[in-house]
Amino acid sequence: MLRLLVFLLALVAGSPAVAKPLVVILAEPRGTETTDLIAPYAVLAQSGAVEVTILAPSLAPVRLMPGQAWIRPQTTYAALRREPDVVIVPFMMPAYDPARDAWLRERAKRGTRIVSICAGAETLARAGLLDGREATTHWYELKRLSKAYPDVRWRRDRRWIVDGGVSTTAGVTASIPASLALLRDLAGEAVMRDTAARLNVPLPVQAHDGAAFRVGTDAAMTGLSGWANAWRGEKVAVRITDGFDELAFATALDAWSRTNRSEAFPSQGAVSRHGLAVIAPERLPYAARTVEAKAGDPTSVLEAIAGAYRKPTARYVALTLEHPYWLTK
Repeated sequence: MLRLLVFLLALVAGSPAVAKPLVVILAEPRGTETTDLIAPYAVLAQSGAVEVTILAPSLAPVRLMPGQAWIRPQTTYAALRREPDVVIVPFMMPAYDPARDAWLRERAKRGTRIVSICAGAETLARAGLLDGREATTHWYELKRLSKAYPDVRWRRDRRWIVDGGVSTTAGVTASIPASLALLRDLAGEAVMRDTAARLNVPLPVQAHDGAAFRVGTDAAMTGLSGWANAWRGEKVAVRITDGFDELAFATALDAWSRTNRSEAFPSQGAVSRHGLAVIAPERLPYAARTVEAKAGDPTSVLEAIAGAYRKPTARYVALTLEHPYWLTK
């Protein structure tokens, strides 16, 4: 009996571990939207149930936009030794890259799930991966992309859409619920709920009134007023130290850089709780305001912006982020 027990223990110890699903998030050094890239990373890394890595053509720093910050990619196309289960495509500049498009088409052909965040849908559309499918994107891009890609059935009533092996999301802040929904598909309901609770964000709701997001007189005047005074805009430092919360940092950097009255930057270079290396400007600007990167739903950051620049500016930022705060009066 003892020998049998020893044999069984040895057998279990020697059996190969089941690999976690591999999710790669693409990054373009010339510019990658801040929340599009970091929010999926934060959600998936926090879960512990998947392996997530940021993939770029080289290990050169990637410029985050908006804001003054860079991140260091974690691997390259050439160094990727395992076929990913999921590829996430944020909005990148430029949106069109023939080599990247060919790589995405090959991944799709091999059965990899392809997920675009926000205006990253244009990259998928140009690669032909949305033809004949339902899809969504940032509300501001829908009209233009529906004309440019008439073979895609564009929708405004979902924060994310899954059509076969391809998923798309609405505007920037849809990245959080869409990433939770993806996590549910990869690791189950319990893992998704636990991750949302630990990040202090709501559970994902797919229904969405995209038609409510539009440029009216108030938004236009707020945006123009801020733009006209952008030359004297404040520099806002987002305070981070090693072990910082990725989602909180991304939300603060992105939102404070969309006011047309301020631009945000990290207070220093630091490595996040899940290994994301953020690089600050070589010469830190004078910060007229320092804000804390607080975990949770972006609403708290929008309320802080309302306190600094009044509510119309916060609603304008919410409009650009396609966040429900826009719908408040």
